Amino acid sequence: MRTTRTYYEILGLPRDATLVQIKRRYKQLVRKYHPDVAEDKVMAHRLFIQIQEAYDTLTDPSSRRDYDAKLNSQIPRASSYSSQSASTRQARQEPVGELLGHIRDAQFAFVQRRFHEAANHCKQALQIDPRNARAHVILGDIYRAQGRGNNAVRSYSYALQYNPSDHDTEKKLMDLVGKQAAHASASAHKPVSNTRLAALTMLWWAVAFFLIIMIHVWPGEPIPQLRLLEPYVNLFSWNLIAFMASASVVIGILISINGLVSHPDEELVFDVGSGGWIVVPTGLLLLVGSGFFFLGAAVLYLVMSLVQWSVSRSVLITFACVIGVVTLSSLTYQPDAMKQVLLFGGNVSFLSMLIGWYIGASFKPASR
Repeated sequence: MRTTRTYYEILGLPRDATLVQIKRRYKQLVRKYHPDVAEDKVMAHRLFIQIQEAYDTLTDPSSRRDYDAKLNSQIPRASSYSSQSASTRQARQEPVGELLGHIRDAQFAFVQRRFHEAANHCKQALQIDPRNARAHVILGDIYRAQGRGNNAVRSYSYALQYNPSDHDTEKKLMDLVGKQAAHASASAHKPVSNTRLAALTMLWWAVAFFLIIMIHVWPGEPIPQLRLLEPYVNLFSWNLIAFMASASVVIGILISINGLVSHPDEELVFDVGSGGWIVVPTGLLLLVGSGFFFLGAAVLYLVMSLVQWSVSRSVLITFACVIGVVTLSSLTYQPDAMKQVLLFGGNVSFLSMLIGWYIGASFKPASR
C-alpha cells in the first residue's frame, strides 16, 4: 500500500495537468505555505520543500517523463524481476534524488540571498546532469542578482537550449539582452556630446558644492520643536536640512545620469525570482532603516551583503557620496553641531540622494 503522496497529489492536480495549470497552482500554494508568511513555520517549511520539489519535476519535460514512468512502474509486476535488476533501478534513481536535492537547496539558498552557496549547489547539480535546465536557470538568477549580466545571459541560454518551452526564462533573457544592447547603443553615442556632457556635469557638481557652502553662509536657527522632541538633532535648522537635501538630490541625479549607478529598482525593490518566489533585497532594508539611523542601516547592509556575496557597486557609490555631503555639511555648519550632523545627517542625505537617483534614472531613456 502506498504511503507517500505523488507530486500531482502534493499540488492537488490530475496526472494530465497542463504546464499552465501547474504554474498557477504552484503560485497559489507558495503564497499559502511560504515559511515567511505561514504561522506554523516548521510545517510550512516541510510542505514548501515538497511543493518546490514537485513543481521542479513537473515543469521540466524530461523530469516529468521520467517521473511519470516511475509512477507507472510502481504497478505490481510479475515476480520474474531479479534482485539484480531491482538494485540496478535503485542505482539509477540515486543520482536523480541527489540532483533534486541540490536543486532544492540551491533554490532556498537563493531565496535567502546566499548566492555563493546557491551557485555551488547548482554546479554540483550540473556535474550530475549537465543538461538540467533548472540548474542553469537558478545560476542565471544568481548572476543577474549579482549584476553579472554576461554570465546570466549564458546560463539562461543554456537553460532555453535544454528546455525551449520555458517562457519565463526566455523573457528574462530577452530583458537582459535588451538592456545590454541599449547600454551599448548609449555608449556608442557618448563621444558625440562628450565635451558638452562634461561641462554640464562640472557645472552641476559646482551647484551641489555651492549649496553646501550656503550652509555656512546662511546656517539658520535650530528648529524649536526638535529641542523638545529630538534631543539628538536639536541643533538642526531648516536651512541645514534644505541645503543638504538639495545638494544630495543634485548629486543623486548626476551619478545616475552619468551611469555611475544602475537603476535604483534593481537594488532597492522587491524582485521576483525564477519559479515565482519573492526575494527581498538588502537594499530595501537599507531604504527603511536609513530613515531612522542611516549609519546603522548602512553597516547592516554591508554586513548582510558581504555574507551573501551580493554587495552592490551602485549602493557603495551612493554611500560614498552621502558620506561626502554629510562630512562637508558638518564642517560648514555650526561647530557645536558637528557630531549631530555626522551621526544623523545621513538620514536626510541618503533619502534625498535616492530621490535624485530616481529622477536621473527617469531621464536615461530619453538620452538613448
